[in-house]
Amino acid sequence: MHVGWGYPPWKAVTIVIMETPRVALADWTDFDASAHLLAQCLGIMRSQQEMKEAKWVYWSENPLGTMLYSTLERLVELGVLEKREEPDLQYRWCSTYRVANERA
Repeated sequence: MHVGWGYPPWKAVTIVIMETPRVALADWTDFDASAHLLAQCLGIMRSQQEMKEAKWVYWSENPLGTMLYSTLERLVELGVLEKREEPDLQYRWCSTYRVANERA
């Protein structure tokens, strides 16, 4: 974390640098940790918030947890993420996924 440049000290802006999903999900990651990362990337959860503080979101029936799980599933459908159900429900970034502005 560092203070943004070009601002007077009394108007300092804190910039939090976090891993991208591509980096954070490079290896198989349990569904709840994947959903937590997604929530942090979307700004729903603070980047410093530990998963144990919000585990109820991922392990109970509620609109936020359902939306996060549905979004992970949609990313699988689009080929962005891979999914496996054994040994546990897990996701990882699809290493062959490319967006239009990337070169192979």
